[in-house]
Amino acid sequence: MNIAFILNKNNNNLDLIRIFLACLVIVGHSPILNGGSDFWIDPIGEFFSFTYSGALAVKIFFFVSGLLVTSSWLNNRSTLYFVVSRFFRLMPALLFVLLITVFVFGPIVTTLPWKEYFSNLDNFRYIWKNLIFSTDYSLPGLFAENPYKNAVNGSLWSLNTEVACYIVLLGTCLLLGNKNKYYLNIPIAIIIIDSFLPSRIFLNFLGDNPELNLLPASFALGALYAVNADKLVMNFKIVLGFFLLYYAFSNAAFAQLIFVFASCNLALYLASTKFVIKLKPKKDISYGIYLWGFLVQQTIVHYTGNIYVGLHCLLAIVMSILLALLTNILVEKPFINLGKSTINSIRKRFPVSV
Repeated sequence: MNIAFILNKNNNNLDLIRIFLACLVIVGHSPILNGGSDFWIDPIGEFFSFTYSGALAVKIFFFVSGLLVTSSWLNNRSTLYFVVSRFFRLMPALLFVLLITVFVFGPIVTTLPWKEYFSNLDNFRYIWKNLIFSTDYSLPGLFAENPYKNAVNGSLWSLNTEVACYIVLLGTCLLLGNKNKYYLNIPIAIIIIDSFLPSRIFLNFLGDNPELNLLPASFALGALYAVNADKLVMNFKIVLGFFLLYYAFSNAAFAQLIFVFASCNLALYLASTKFVIKLKPKKDISYGIYLWGFLVQQTIVHYTGNIYVGLHCLLAIVMSILLALLTNILVEKPFINLGKSTINSIRKRFPVSV
């Protein structure tokens, strides 16, 4: 099946895939945050010792983001549309979660007296630093006794990398100007090839942690598929071929990257199957689940202590979905619509192509 065909919203269910990935992040965090328990295995980590479900889910998230954001740019080629739509997609929900965290969860969960908690400027530092993607994890008196101590929302760490990918993509597109879209394959190929090298040349500053240094390559793979969507196909043979490639090179230094690419292909293939398309959710709550999940899990542990991981996981997923639905209705959808009207308003007042 042609990827350009799949990218038509009617021909994929990437929303459901992203919701599943967000829940998979919660699954991956559950034994870490809960403190573990018997009779529980990570569905990915049990079979692939170099990763676990949450880490793999984030990489596939980046792949889907690279695919959709690059496709959006190619369809609009508008800096205004790109910046405004990205801003209203990310920032209002993030600010909402940060405010609720500080002014609702914080006073309820903190071990400090309310007066001391609210007089502490760290509360405002937490909001500001996370809004500018300089990740801050702690608030006064929160989760100091949890197995994973003091971390209020560990999931926020990936947002600055995602925004960095957006900036690099936009900057590259602007530098290329009106050149043929296939010129984008050059910087994309550089990122992907560099990620395969034992000693990275351009991405060396990311260090050796695969939780971080494989994210640009995952995003770049999505961008590669978007740029070449009219020439590339996705089917079961492609998926199987990538997994066979992984097994053939399972002892190589770049084996994990091949596995990530194989998993990304599997996600795209599943999103395009007729059965999955029929299960389209009415609301895309994946971002909300991702934003709420870690905080909800830490709060559950605060009140329940170490319980069976499966129960902890189930409670966290249900509560995160409910909070994500509320966030989508109250914040995400209205602000996404505001973003669209803002773009139209600016274009009417300044009828210049931007």
